[in-house]
Amino acid sequence: MAKTSASRVSPDPNKFENIHQLGGIRTGTLDSHPLGGPGGRVALVDTGAGLRFTVALDRGGDIVDARFNQHALAFLTPNGLLPPNHAYHSGIEWLHGWAGGLVTTCGPQYMGGPREEDGVQTSLHGHYSNLPAAVEQLINPDPQHDRLDMLLAMRVRDSRMFGPVVEVRRRIRCTLGRPEIIIEDEVTNRADTRCAHSWLYHCNLGYPLLDRGARFIYRGRAQYWVLPAPPGQTLLQPLSSEGMNKLKCVPDPLPEHAGFGERGLMVEVTPDRRGMCRAGLINDRLKLGVELAWPAKAMPRLANWQHYGPRGCYVTGLEPFSGSLIGKAIDKHPKAEQYLQPGESRRYSLTLRVLSGAAELRGLAACDGPVAP
Repeated sequence: MAKTSASRVSPDPNKFENIHQLGGIRTGTLDSHPLGGPGGRVALVDTGAGLRFTVALDRGGDIVDARFNQHALAFLTPNGLLPPNHAYHSGIEWLHGWAGGLVTTCGPQYMGGPREEDGVQTSLHGHYSNLPAAVEQLINPDPQHDRLDMLLAMRVRDSRMFGPVVEVRRRIRCTLGRPEIIIEDEVTNRADTRCAHSWLYHCNLGYPLLDRGARFIYRGRAQYWVLPAPPGQTLLQPLSSEGMNKLKCVPDPLPEHAGFGERGLMVEVTPDRRGMCRAGLINDRLKLGVELAWPAKAMPRLANWQHYGPRGCYVTGLEPFSGSLIGKAIDKHPKAEQYLQPGESRRYSLTLRVLSGAAELRGLAACDGPVAP
């Protein structure tokens, strides 16, 4: 990943008494919601480097609002942050409870649109983001003892009598003085029969970072999709290399994206020599960008969801994933159909870094390249 100008700070322990003067993690409960009712348990994280974000503890430890200095990074839905609700495990009801945010995790069994898989009627994006997390560890920086790292460790369980039982152990790590978030997840099948498994990090970027002229950074082989699909056809549609690469430049809101209109690319990302995939969004006008990095072996594909709605719903998603968004009936990728055997675990990691200034943005831009069918 590109180096950032925000260097590792060396705070003078004689000049402060409370770590939250510089940064760290605090937990609490949002006792009111803009539309009425409680908002749920949260962890408020301040990296001490301009990046601040909210972890929704009642929604799998996902990240909701996020800011860098004065700029919002993430798209937020009109729902606001709501408590989890199992009623949203049907069809597209998930949309009623989704807060948006910087990272929404999809899975752990199925993800993507509702369909029938393995004799199961799946729901939009799976159960994970409607499951509460148990906080197992919270460590704040301690410069007096030369420790600048902070950690939030959680456990989430998607379970049912007679199975499936899928346990996720999540660690969110930051370092005081760095505008960076590291998410590490271990997903384990705790039941006595195999279960389907897919995993996706739905990273939702919004205005003002997302604006006309901003540009996506990634490269590789791609498939184009559009919704609603043409009558009698699947959502996957043919598109030339030229057409695909035009989608990497952000436009103004599009009238055809009113309602459910959307489009995007599924990209088999070309990794670097270390086997790492890198992608992001650069806003040259703001001299601001967000970079994502993850191991290609764990998540070989990236979805770039684009929904430029004409009234407020102006959003994009950069979504590293393993498994299938569209179902194995039409998705022929080698990792489209995945299972966890009893006791089997898979590990995933995602690093999100905020970049500012021309030098840092050039480092991310160097990872860009063409996409083609």
